[in-house]
Amino acid sequence: MDAYRPLGAALFFYECLRLLLLFAFILMIPPGASLNGFFFPYTVFMSPNALFPLIALFVWLRPEKYCNYLSLYMAGKIISVVLFFIWVIINPRQASGIGNNFILIVLIGGSVLIIMMDHLSILGAWKLTKNYRKPTETENGG
Repeated sequence: MDAYRPLGAALFFYECLRLLLLFAFILMIPPGASLNGFFFPYTVFMSPNALFPLIALFVWLRPEKYCNYLSLYMAGKIISVVLFFIWVIINPRQASGIGNNFILIVLIGGSVLIIMMDHLSILGAWKLTKNYRKPTETENGG
């Protein structure tokens, strides 16, 4: 059995959990807050993030064939993390559209948890890429 196959499974299960959390965030936001623009970033994050579980599934099932797509996976994760931080810095007043402080704390805490786990998934994808990548002719001296 391949030693790195459980890492691919962990990436897949994390991505499924992450997608469910993002969907739960959308359901937690009250309808009035969507008029203030707070609903907008989560819908933007949801649609491209639906592809991350598929990439992780293919890498888990056939890592030697699909490891080349992990660079796209890592790039997407990095872009997602950077855009989230830019959104938080540029537009913090949108959070005021949510009247319930508990929901606001859950949304912010969950977002920070997702960002931290994204860093771990980038590291895991990098490890998988390093393990399954075939050397090119220049790397092996030919």
